[in-house]
Amino acid sequence: MNKRITLFCLFICLLQYTGAQPVNEALYPRVERGYIELKDGRILKGKYIYSPDFGKIRIVTFHESVVLDASEVVRITKKKPGTGETNDSGEEFSQTKSYFIFSELGILPGNPDNMNKMPFIFHTTVNYRLLEKLSAGLGAGVEFYKETYLPVTINGIYRFNNNRAAPFAMLQAGYQVPIEGSRTKVVNVMPAHTDYIWPGPQVSYDMELKARGGILLNPSLGIMWQTRSDVNFTFSVGYRFHRLAYRNKEKEYNLNVDYNRLSLKLGLIFN
Repeated sequence: MNKRITLFCLFICLLQYTGAQPVNEALYPRVERGYIELKDGRILKGKYIYSPDFGKIRIVTFHESVVLDASEVVRITKKKPGTGETNDSGEEFSQTKSYFIFSELGILPGNPDNMNKMPFIFHTTVNYRLLEKLSAGLGAGVEFYKETYLPVTINGIYRFNNNRAAPFAMLQAGYQVPIEGSRTKVVNVMPAHTDYIWPGPQVSYDMELKARGGILLNPSLGIMWQTRSDVNFTFSVGYRFHRLAYRNKEKEYNLNVDYNRLSLKLGLIFN
């Protein structure tokens, strides 16, 4: 429990730290670069900054520096107009870096009668953009059930558009590696079948099992909010399946525990 509380507090502090920058940028204009398309048809490439009241805009290009009414601006884009997608206000958001880090914190709600009602999970992946909207990567994390596990995963992410608020789909698959001793025991288990020819396994009433880990699969759908900094925020909902295997080698006894859970996750993308 202390591990979960500590990890959750660290994630909240990270959210507060990264969330402060976009708020300040919205309140105070700063110098930026881009393509400024004007109502008279001109497209100026260079630096620009708005006045404190956002009524004027100063544009500095290689040849000139001009001050215009903000109403004269049709849109401002990061890429040359006509080469990318725009949001509702006409501003394009492009992703130029090939690599990005995606960290997620979440829970796996289940049946209230289960012993592990809401396991806590944390993942970080390093991803490479294969195409403009398609990425793939490798990751690891930590998950808390009866034992603590290290999930090692591969994943694919598809972003449906380049708008500031964009839906995305993610598929994650991998293997759970146990990183501590097992707390799972078999209590009062009877043999499944016994006869005179084949007596079946003799299972003790208090038998310790060794955690061996297991496979996991987690498809999900979500939405990401892109800020003007290099940090994006995400929220996703998905289905999680994983199978945890246990074994007592001396008794030749194997046990598989299947989890079928809803996954709820908050995330940060660092470009």
